[in-house]
Amino acid sequence: MSPTSVARPATALILNDDPGTTAAHARRLEEEGYRVTKASDAATALTLAKQSPPNVIFVHVGRGGSGGSSFIQALRSNDLTRHIRVVLLSNYYDRSLERLGLTAHESW
Repeated sequence: MSPTSVARPATALILNDDPGTTAAHARRLEEEGYRVTKASDAATALTLAKQSPPNVIFVHVGRGGSGGSSFIQALRSNDLTRHIRVVLLSNYYDRSLERLGLTAHESW
């Protein structure tokens, strides 16, 4: 990288239907240097991901969650978005996500 070029900040998209939780996650990511975009529903998140693919998408899943396996399937079926890393945020685990090759980790 040349001394005159500026590194682009990492970008993150948060898909969560709870504004308070979304704000807390966004603050944490911004403190770590991410430029954050937020979506409260899967359709909006998919549109945003296609328009400007982020480095990572944080998806809240669970009972009543705004994301889930259908969002991830849509993401993976599109050439513009299939490469984007996805992090699931939940205290509920849906076994249907295992069919997508996703596994759980205890902390973020």
